Amino acid sequence: MIREEKKSDNKKIFLLEEVVLGPGRYARPSFRLRENLEHNIKYSKVYCKGQKIIGSIRYFNCKIENNSGLMLGPLIVDQKFKGRGIGKELVNKSIDAINEENIDFIILIGEFDYYGQFGFERNINVYFSLNVRKEKILLKKLSEKNSTFSGKIELY
Repeated sequence: MIREEKKSDNKKIFLLEEVVLGPGRYARPSFRLRENLEHNIKYSKVYCKGQKIIGSIRYFNCKIENNSGLMLGPLIVDQKFKGRGIGKELVNKSIDAINEENIDFIILIGEFDYYGQFGFERNINVYFSLNVRKEKILLKKLSEKNSTFSGKIELY
């Protein structure tokens, strides 16, 4: 069952993140960019099996010039439940909810082979303050107000 994340889920999500991603996660650019920022709990979701959280998706506020957006990540699923479509469900449900809001885009650092199925595309015209491989920056447009996004992605 997917539900909105609650503040009381923080510790459980942190522990799941620790197991799934390990200590090396702190070296990843996506983690370093989000360091010391509060995620946007309004759009973040968890997947529960009974009382146990087995999956989580989080979003962080960001912008590119005057366009408001969200940065997706991390998306995590308990290793015992991988390959069952839980990650896909979390992405789809959260994007459906975000589509109803006044958000222009969602951005992430990840694999096109996976995120392309959700409408994410490579965008070589945007960049982060840290060095991130261009082919890993994926963007999904949610608004037609801007046909091309370019410039620095700022998280806040």
